[in-house]
Amino acid sequence: MKRQRRIRTPRLYWKKTGRTEQWWLIIHFKNKLCFPQTFGCVDGTHIPIQQPLENSHDFFSYKMKYTLNVQAICDYEGNFLDVECKWPGSVHDAKVFANSHINKLLRDGRLPLVYRELLPGYDKVPALLLADPAYTLLPHCMKEYPTCKTNEQVLFNNMLRSARNPIESAYGRLKARWQILNKRINLKLQTVPQLIYACFVLHNFCQKNGLRVPDDNVQRQMDYDKEVQPNVQPDRIYSYNTTEGERVRELLTSYIEQHLPDHLS
Repeated sequence: MKRQRRIRTPRLYWKKTGRTEQWWLIIHFKNKLCFPQTFGCVDGTHIPIQQPLENSHDFFSYKMKYTLNVQAICDYEGNFLDVECKWPGSVHDAKVFANSHINKLLRDGRLPLVYRELLPGYDKVPALLLADPAYTLLPHCMKEYPTCKTNEQVLFNNMLRSARNPIESAYGRLKARWQILNKRINLKLQTVPQLIYACFVLHNFCQKNGLRVPDDNVQRQMDYDKEVQPNVQPDRIYSYNTTEGERVRELLTSYIEQHLPDHLS
C-alpha cells in the first residue's frame, strides 16, 4: 500500500511545563468539568484547500472536498496546547493521533506527567486526554464505552461527553474568529500549514487577552460543523482498545461512580 504523504511543517508544541503547572491544569479541569485526572481534550478538524498538484487523492476527505486534517489539544478553557497541521484529509483521526508528536511523548513518558492514585490499592492513573470514539483507547487517552452494560458505564460515557465540550467550543471560536479556515485556502500546499498554525497562535493570544467572539457566532459555527459532519466510522487498524486503556477506564468508572458530585446525582 502506498505511503500517504505528510507535509513538513512546524507544530504548536505543548510548551515544556513542570509537574506543578500540569497539576493545575488537571485541578482546574476537574473543578470545571468534573472529570478526574484530565489535562486536555483532543480532536481533529478539516481545513479546505485547493486541489494539490501531486497526490491529490490523498487530500480528498469524507467531506467531499480537498482538506488538511488538523489535530489539536485544548485545556479546560479552550486554549490550544498542541497542534499538528501536516496530514492529508483522507487520513483518519485515529491514525493522526497514533503518529502524533504528543502521543509519542505521552507513550514514552517524556512529559512531566502527574500520576495519581484515584482509588486505594489500585494502580496510579497518568494524566489523561479525552477523545471521541474514533480514537485508540490508551492509558493516557480515554474514550467512551461502545456498548454500556451497567449504569456506571452510562454515567462514565455521559461525563466524558460533557467534559469534551471545550475542544468543540474551541474549534467553534477559532473558525468563527478566523473565517478563512471555513473557505478553500488558495495558497501553495506548503504555505497552508503556516497560515493555519498562525490562526491557532493568534487564537491563544486573543483568549489570554480577553478578546472574545460573540456567543451567537460561535454557536452558528458549531452548528455548521455538525451539519457537515457525516457519520465517520472508526478505523479498523487504529481505533482499537488496549488492555492498559481498558483497565484505566474501568478504574475511572468506579471512581466517578463513588465520587459523583451531588449536583450530578
